[in-house]
Amino acid sequence: MVKLDRINLSNEGLTKFFSPIESQIMQVLWENEELTTSMITEKTDIPLSSVAGTLDRLVKAGYANRELDKSGNKVRYIYSASDSMDNTANHITQKVLDSLVDTFGKVAIENFHTYNKKK
Repeated sequence: MVKLDRINLSNEGLTKFFSPIESQIMQVLWENEELTTSMITEKTDIPLSSVAGTLDRLVKAGYANRELDKSGNKVRYIYSASDSMDNTANHITQKVLDSLVDTFGKVAIENFHTYNKKK
């Protein structure tokens, strides 16, 4: 989950902010409207038990939604992303920026104004 004390800037992509399994699941949820646990397992090749446990954490953290589907003969959960990837990125960015300003104050703000990505 996106916890400031667990952010690892040396990781690639979403794994800077999410665990590898969380990032795979979130990517699938952002690409699809609604999925069952087994559908997510098929799209990621992550074991069903890992998908189920990770989805539970993502729901509790507010990154995923879970709805009960009672249609047909089965009762199952349907999952979706709670927000778009862009809105999630805005939320994470805000948390990181707030932390930088809390820690470094004026220096952080000055760096935001002069930021130029170095290659």
